[in-house]
Amino acid sequence: MKTTSKIETYFNMIEGISYENPNGGAYAYVQFLAYTRELVKLLRPLKKVERQIDAIESIGWLFNEYLAAKFTHRQKAIFENKISELKEIFDSIRVSLRQFETYQPVSSRMLHKQAA
Repeated sequence: MKTTSKIETYFNMIEGISYENPNGGAYAYVQFLAYTRELVKLLRPLKKVERQIDAIESIGWLFNEYLAAKFTHRQKAIFENKISELKEIFDSIRVSLRQFETYQPVSSRMLHKQAA
């Protein structure tokens, strides 16, 4: 349960990143990379979301490549497009987490029965 709230916190932090910030577009990219790195650490133990983790990492690789380029309107369009794609990925992760939470108590009871 605690992990789920941490994951949701990182979802909100990533969705709240603004390309239009005082530090410029590159800062938004760096924020994204930092937040997703921590998010992936939290998601890694959940095998059900491996495809979504790969999608998040692929967006990170793309942003990492663009960090070396001069920031123009094109980078802003790419950023906004990828963030909207990421929101769909987050929704699918949320569904998987809800399913995991509903099945988890049953599996833990089975584990205790086996141990006894």
